[in-house]
Amino acid sequence: MKKKILTLITARGGSKGIPKKNIKILNRKPLIQYTIEAAVKSKYTDEIILSSDCEEIIKISKNLGIKVPFIRPKKLARDKSKQEDAILHSMNWIEKK
Repeated sequence: MKKKILTLITARGGSKGIPKKNIKILNRKPLIQYTIEAAVKSKYTDEIILSSDCEEIIKISKNLGIKVPFIRPKKLARDKSKQEDAILHSMNWIEKK
């Protein structure tokens, strides 16, 4: 049986260094698009989902064909939030569904 590989892209809306960096335009594309395009091109990825708290990032990602099955809770998208917690939240959500 072929293994299914799920790629999880985590992208929060807030950033102290560069506010809204994931939607900043670089060479006519939002920054998040580069990550999405790399995931789509990967021969190892069977499915891609996004974990984000930001409606703008979610909208861009959906327009690029990425599934966004849930919105990340704000408590997991703060400056001091750990990416590991966002990943665990995503895994728990997937397991329940």
